[in-house]
Amino acid sequence: MNSELDLSYLEEVTGGNSEMIVEMLRLFVNDTPDQLSNIERNVKDGDWDAVRAEAHKLKPTFQYVGMDGTHLLVAEVETKARNREKIERIPELVDSIIQNFNDVLGSLESKIKELSS
Repeated sequence: MNSELDLSYLEEVTGGNSEMIVEMLRLFVNDTPDQLSNIERNVKDGDWDAVRAEAHKLKPTFQYVGMDGTHLLVAEVETKARNREKIERIPELVDSIIQNFNDVLGSLESKIKELSS
């Protein structure tokens, strides 16, 4: 799965404004772990409506930072939870999403430092 960052979308929507990009990246870095934990907890609880809702909220954030492959994984979690189909695959998908996020965390933090200086 491609977990490379591509900030071209953020650069486009912010007009290249470094402060806005940093703000959005900080929100992504700070909020995503809690959202992923919520999804994990809801999966364990079998609360598929909550899994779907949380995945729906999380989905666009991966697109903003160019993590299109991870965005597709989150969309798949949302669909499986909504339709209650192949839900046994959801924990594996969530693990992949978490791994992809963790794989780019250092790059995100480096980019925030770079743009903040």
